[in-house]
Amino acid sequence: MSKLVCCADPTIPLVAELLQGQPQVQLYPLPGTELSSTLLRRLGCQALFVRAGTRVDPPLLEGTAVRFVGTPSAGIDHIEVEALHQRGITVAHTPGCNANAVAEYVVFALLVWAQHTGRELPRERIGIIGFGHIGRRVAVYAHRLGMEVWVYDPPLARRGFHFPAWTLPTASLRSLCAACSVVTLHVPLTHSGQDATWHLLGAEELALLPAGALVIQTSRGGVLDEAAAAELLPAKGAFLAVDVWEREPLVNWRLLERALLATPHIAGHTWQARVACSCQLLEQFARWAGLTVDTAPCERALADCPPPPPELPWEDPHRLLALLRERRRLEDDTRTVRSWRNLPESEQPQAFRAFRASYPRRPETLSLPGEPSVPL
Repeated sequence: MSKLVCCADPTIPLVAELLQGQPQVQLYPLPGTELSSTLLRRLGCQALFVRAGTRVDPPLLEGTAVRFVGTPSAGIDHIEVEALHQRGITVAHTPGCNANAVAEYVVFALLVWAQHTGRELPRERIGIIGFGHIGRRVAVYAHRLGMEVWVYDPPLARRGFHFPAWTLPTASLRSLCAACSVVTLHVPLTHSGQDATWHLLGAEELALLPAGALVIQTSRGGVLDEAAAAELLPAKGAFLAVDVWEREPLVNWRLLERALLATPHIAGHTWQARVACSCQLLEQFARWAGLTVDTAPCERALADCPPPPPELPWEDPHRLLALLRERRRLEDDTRTVRSWRNLPESEQPQAFRAFRASYPRRPETLSLPGEPSVPL
């Protein structure tokens, strides 16, 4: 019986370890930067595993044997899903696996902003745009910090979703922007339809923000209109925490003037999240291929990571920030990104990719009672 040929980006944690022990699988390491239709045909690739920065579309797969494409990420805007489905190709991704890591990044940004500006979070409003896996967890943490929580998610509202009683849902994005001192983005990137999100937070919305506001962008590059942000936010004395970029892997240097955090798409890159995403992806692949995958390496990998503290100092934001700084070190990452400005522009994308590919094993800190489910 012939083996199932898999090609996987070697920087995806545990994929090689989990697949190489499968006698039915022939595995080829294939970085996204080397991916081509010619190479996929030559290798006879049937299952392809890519990271979020790798574009997968019909021209890439034309004439290949690929029937499964998997990515260890929540967002799938780098994959032309409908076009692949029409060709009978299964697409797998991992929504929710890194939700806690991204929500923790948002909390980090909130605490840094509060310290930098001297604000008290219980006196502030946060506007959460998008109430999916990440947005809901952000809401719980912000509520725990004493903030007033506004939510904007029209598709969810149209489906009759019952938002938590302690949130204030609104049908007006402009009202949210005018009322909230913090606005955080948690929507997928879409370019068409009633709920298109390209430049969702644009000039008109940014102009409504209060002076000294904070905009947090961890969704997908393009949801925030970066040109408008660079133009409007400095005059308002507003601040940014940016993890995703419109021209990624190029960073928009104009945004760094007001950035408290500026990172290379690593908000969801805690070690726990990376392991969980890889293992969930491999489970989907195993079901598709009719294989049994040993998950013991996942359990060992998680055991290697320092556990979260048994008690968190939610009532003491200074201690909580110190704890997050020790474990996540996001300001170190920001300094690294700032240093790339000295590189020729042609070398900056490689620095961005290399940093993500070799990202250290940073442990998560925040957790809620009842994990892994989040009570709302």
